Amino acid sequence: MESVCPKVLETGDILGVEPRYHLRSGYAGLQINKIIEDRIMGLLDVGIDRFSKYKDKRILKSSNLSNSISNGYRWLDEECLSNCDQFEDTLRNIFKEVDDIKDEALKHSWDCISISDLECILCSRCLLDPVTTGCGHTFCRGCLTRVLDHGLSCPLCMAALNVTDYSRGTTEVLQQAIQFLIPDDFSERVSLSIKENLMLERSSDLPVFVCINAFPGVACPLYVYEPRYRLLARRCLRSSTKRFAMAGRAPTATGEKFAQVGTVLEIKDAISLQDGRFILTTVGMRRFKVLARSEQDGYDTATVQYISDAVTSAEKLPELQNLHAKVHAKAFRWIRSLKPRVLAEVERLIGQMPKVESQWWEKPDGPMWAWWLMPILPLSSQLQIGFLSTTSLEKRLRAIDKMLEHMKIRMRALERNTVNCSEDVDTMDTCSEAERSFELPFTDG
Repeated sequence: MESVCPKVLETGDILGVEPRYHLRSGYAGLQINKIIEDRIMGLLDVGIDRFSKYKDKRILKSSNLSNSISNGYRWLDEECLSNCDQFEDTLRNIFKEVDDIKDEALKHSWDCISISDLECILCSRCLLDPVTTGCGHTFCRGCLTRVLDHGLSCPLCMAALNVTDYSRGTTEVLQQAIQFLIPDDFSERVSLSIKENLMLERSSDLPVFVCINAFPGVACPLYVYEPRYRLLARRCLRSSTKRFAMAGRAPTATGEKFAQVGTVLEIKDAISLQDGRFILTTVGMRRFKVLARSEQDGYDTATVQYISDAVTSAEKLPELQNLHAKVHAKAFRWIRSLKPRVLAEVERLIGQMPKVESQWWEKPDGPMWAWWLMPILPLSSQLQIGFLSTTSLEKRLRAIDKMLEHMKIRMRALERNTVNCSEDVDTMDTCSEAERSFELPFTDG
């Protein structure tokens, strides 16, 4: 229940302080009551009375000034100097007491404000990093940011807001008032916020960005504009790992929102736009498969298990190395055969083709160049998921070899105009007939 306060005098008339925000009760904590006003006015009356007496004496002394000079006496006697010093002391004491009363007035004027006035109307908790909008309403910065993600209007009065409200400064007077008036509530609120962030970071569930298939070691630039993913991005940027899961959309027949396998991404760079959107530069870290699904504040989360390639036995390693050398050389030739403008665009988005790592067969995801090919090969989403899910490096290399051979045949056919594709088909596009004829042996035996 809101507190009821007597009508008080606005301090704008006396102290020159104007409130710039509104609390639930309508009081900003910047008013003084009648008693304090009378004390100030009484002090001023005393000062005026003493000044009048001093003025009368000064006039009296001035009438005798010419006689004093003519007689060779000092132009101002000790009694006048004493009165002057007394007046200065009186003024100094008055101003000091007025300053003390001002401080006391500001302190006691907060008596009209209840604890509920210092709570955020959105989360019903003590204001944390309070931000006051142009219409005068105050919210936690995090709460207001989430509101702005969905629309530029005040959640209380529906007044139009601006994208600059994302970066509006903290209302310092309220922040200080909260720490002074309700220190226990403030400390509890800060501790709760820290605990919530730690719980999100230490949770076994990863936030899931449902978009496209991403791959280990491959750059994945993202433009984040949906409200739920803006929240996900902000939380990831505050975390120590800066990681989240990326998964493509699942087929409609499965009844799931996102695919069973995906890749964990790490944010390497982020540009925060003025209107709350983000441009993220991310890189794939590890493959995963989903064990359990859930939701958190509008976005999906998942308990995951990382996928690693099966260990290659010493007997099969020479054969695998020969296969790797053959497929890598074929892939390198195919990349160099792309049109210059196409290759330039590929390298702008995901970088140049990685070099072959030493001991590539011991890495949990195998050589990175093989994953680098995935976004540019004409593979459907389901075929990409097949690549992600298999734990056999040999099968992935053979599938890439078959795909490159298929691309070679297609490119020759396009040159001879024997494939029934549209005239504007590029060498990276996929004909539906060709894709139907291509299947990869991904079933792990």
